[in-house]
Amino acid sequence: MEYRDSMVSKLPKVQFKVGVTTGLWVGGQVPDTATIVRKLGYGLTRGTSVIEIALNVPNEITYNDGKELRYIAKSQGLELTLHGSLTIPMAIPERAEWRDAHNHITASIKSAVFGGCTYVNFHSCLNFWLEMMTYAGRKLSLTFCDHFGRFISDILKENEKLRKWFVKNRTDEYWRFILTEDEVRKVSVKVSMEAERWRRGELLKRLRNAGFSEKEIGDYIVYGRLPANAERRKKFESVLEKFSNDASAKRAEIEKKLFQEAIEKKLARGEKWRTEDLGAIIGVIDGYHILAHYLFYKKDPVWVEMVKMYENVVVEKYKLDYNDPEWLDKAWKRAEEKNDREFKEFFYAVCAAKFLEGHIIKAFEWIEKEFIPFLEKSNYKDKEELIEYAKNLRITIEPPDARDPRYGGLYLIFRPKQIYVAIKVLREVDKIDKVFMLIDFEHIATQGLDPLEEIQDFAKLAKDAGKFILSFHVTPPTPLHPHIPIEVGDREIIYRMLWELRKVGLGKYHTVYLIFERGGLRDPFKESVVALRVMKHFLEKDVPPDDLPPEFYGLPSSPDLARQRVIIFEHALDPLKGTLAIPEEHYTYLGKAVVGKGKRPEEWKKEELR
Repeated sequence: MEYRDSMVSKLPKVQFKVGVTTGLWVGGQVPDTATIVRKLGYGLTRGTSVIEIALNVPNEITYNDGKELRYIAKSQGLELTLHGSLTIPMAIPERAEWRDAHNHITASIKSAVFGGCTYVNFHSCLNFWLEMMTYAGRKLSLTFCDHFGRFISDILKENEKLRKWFVKNRTDEYWRFILTEDEVRKVSVKVSMEAERWRRGELLKRLRNAGFSEKEIGDYIVYGRLPANAERRKKFESVLEKFSNDASAKRAEIEKKLFQEAIEKKLARGEKWRTEDLGAIIGVIDGYHILAHYLFYKKDPVWVEMVKMYENVVVEKYKLDYNDPEWLDKAWKRAEEKNDREFKEFFYAVCAAKFLEGHIIKAFEWIEKEFIPFLEKSNYKDKEELIEYAKNLRITIEPPDARDPRYGGLYLIFRPKQIYVAIKVLREVDKIDKVFMLIDFEHIATQGLDPLEEIQDFAKLAKDAGKFILSFHVTPPTPLHPHIPIEVGDREIIYRMLWELRKVGLGKYHTVYLIFERGGLRDPFKESVVALRVMKHFLEKDVPPDDLPPEFYGLPSSPDLARQRVIIFEHALDPLKGTLAIPEEHYTYLGKAVVGKGKRPEEWKKEELR
């Protein structure tokens, strides 16, 4: 075992629980998933004490439906959990999308509390890399936001390094959205005045340096008259032509400088932009570039932890340099030129993890500051019970499935190690102890990864992973995402993946849920629950995969094997039959005391297999 038991002060009373999901209406449109109560009723027949209710829509469990669910659960001794909305646009740097995500999260939380659920699960993201997104089916108007859903002006005010980078590299794209018409006019007047001052002084200097007299210079400035001498006229015109070109360039330089100064001062004061609607001119990926620089410049904990996960790429290959303010731009440019997907994976994951952190912080703030006060003021007779569910509700984050195989492995945040970073920071930095990971092996497979290799790599990087994993969706991992039942032949690969995480503390810190996720088949469970119970049994006994006994695979149980071993031992002397004249050769080692009590050897023989 690679984990150290000394790290665990006390093992949980129950290390693993086995459960099932109810399935979705959209998964097969079978009648038993048509209502929330029918879903629970069907789950009751699966023989587990944990049932995960899968929501079709975020607000599917109303108060009255939830009251019925809680009554059934109490009557049957069930623990209920919840799979939240599947349509949450998590990790998108656009304010309307962020608000949509937050609304779906809070609606799902409300359903979880009404239903008496102990945790609610969300996918870490819904979308693939932003550079691959088209405008079809998406908002044509963009308003960039930070991880808390605030307009980007907030982080530009907070971080001076980010502000200077933005002003230097993004003024041309953003100035028309930042400065009002009056501010633009004021800057334009300053530009004209400063350019004119430079023009006059520079022209005089150049004409004098070219050897023209004060009279010749005066005639030109006052009357626009050139020297009468043809040769001097030609020389004068040459100076003027060169000056005209330089004056245009100088005006552009002055204009850029003054506009940048005006923008930086406005951003530093945190003043309202002319408009927060950025139209469709600027691509949505720029929201990630802004946030990535913010994380880089402040050495945000999410950035630091994600670098550890990608040290071979970011540090060794791209030579991470916090002293170079242009490092991130250079690295992105190199990754673009080389089509380096490893670096891009890091880039998208670190930004998405920060958005995930922001969403979860705001979700728990909503529970504390809005939802619990709402319950306290409500007329619900059981509001105290609901308040307890709200206070104790946990949130889990699950890797997304690649719903379009074209984008497998190109989702914003999809690897366990990426989600681990967000959860670790939330728990250890933000001190939110009710957020965990949920791992779905099949979702990992849909991303084009080998689930076992991915879990092995994750366990090597995250030696404390067991602290942060609360639940699993367990099905045979296949990229086709069919949610097929667990057959005998599937047990070993699933157990090996669980074992890799057992070695880093899985089930040692808190109860972990092994949930079979229902598919749309006619009999979607078969022997899946039995298989999970077998895995639970051997995980709790810390049996390595290579030492699993035959009964793990459904072969005869231990008592049968023990009886067969006794028979083999008893017949070990068969080759000696006929060579020794003793009763033991027929009747085993029959004791003298037994014979003395009148027990005949023939009777002893008949009892052998009883």
